[in-house]
Amino acid sequence: MDQYVRNLLKKKISIGTYQTEMSQFVFLAVITLLAISVRISVRTFVAQDWDWYWSVWLDELRAGGFRALADDFYDYAPPVMYILYLITLLPINAMTAFKGLCCLLDFVGAILIGKMVYLCTGSQKKAHFSYGIFLFLPTVILNASVWSQCDIIYTLLILSCVYYLLKNKTWTAMWFYGAAFAVKLQSLFIFPFLVILWVRKKVDLKHFITLPIMYLVGIFPAWLAGRPFMELLGIYAFQGSKDRWSLSIKFPNIYQIIGNNFFLDEYVGAGMYLILGILMMVMFYMAYQKVQVHKEMVILMVIFFGMLTTYFLPHMHERYLYLTDAFLLVYIMMRVKRFPLFIAAGFLTVVGYAQYLTKNDPTVAYGVLAFVQLLLLIQIGLDLYQYLHNPEYVLSADAVEERGIL
Repeated sequence: MDQYVRNLLKKKISIGTYQTEMSQFVFLAVITLLAISVRISVRTFVAQDWDWYWSVWLDELRAGGFRALADDFYDYAPPVMYILYLITLLPINAMTAFKGLCCLLDFVGAILIGKMVYLCTGSQKKAHFSYGIFLFLPTVILNASVWSQCDIIYTLLILSCVYYLLKNKTWTAMWFYGAAFAVKLQSLFIFPFLVILWVRKKVDLKHFITLPIMYLVGIFPAWLAGRPFMELLGIYAFQGSKDRWSLSIKFPNIYQIIGNNFFLDEYVGAGMYLILGILMMVMFYMAYQKVQVHKEMVILMVIFFGMLTTYFLPHMHERYLYLTDAFLLVYIMMRVKRFPLFIAAGFLTVVGYAQYLTKNDPTVAYGVLAFVQLLLLIQIGLDLYQYLHNPEYVLSADAVEERGIL
């Protein structure tokens, strides 16, 4: 009997082109069912953002229909409003529909992370494990199924972008990045990694046309509905004018150390110039390192630039490390010894989520958490530095000349 069970668990099964052992299939099935159960159990939680924003926007769309998109009651990018408009047409509870859609995308994101891990490591078990970890990350569960937030949308688009970059399908990748930019301004946090890939001849200048094209596609329906074109072009500038009351909104960055409620105007200007200066120096340094661009470097750059920009930019929210948490999961599957970084990063993000959702101050001061975040940033920076100076990846002079790299 024992031998029969062992043979059954080792039996190969196929789902389309995907093939795995029965034991792995059972693992995935159980994880999926448990993840669904967790999300169903918290589906009725009503967050403050739902009452103050999402439900108000839905009421406007119900009352005015598609033409309501001509008004300026919303400050999100129009593609998100199109989703809300479609939800108003459904005969089910709006919050259930919105959470359900975002939770469904959680599973799509988990599948994509699993595929990326398999592409980077060649290990099916690691791919399956990463699928399960992503679905049970506290920030992933809290973001959509509890908080009614939709960070999974732009994160999924950027995951798709990086996945196809790793497969050398540049046009497909850049269309996904353009779509991410059309959905969320925060997609620019990692934009410098594309600049480095351009310098390394992995991305051509023509590929960047996808950003304005996808942005225009994204605002076109709202323009048809009647909202002024110039107003739609500047909707991200309007977003940036909000949240001026605090330099850091439950986010562990430098402003939690120097004081996030003082010298608001002065620190905003200084912070913008500071991060631009840092990025210019970092990108200049990286651009002149003659190294081969392997999968590890791409993943590292996404994480590094995501952490770096949010650490020095003012007005960051507690949700803005959602993207880097996803890529950190991919990275620790490539370098398992960095698993403590993943745990620490997840903890820092959960603190901000918990304060928002419970309205209780964190036990550990944000200034302390900001130093921890700085240590994580330094460690990822050191990992990237070691990659750039690894003799195994350094290109010869002939290879540099052949590839036309600066």
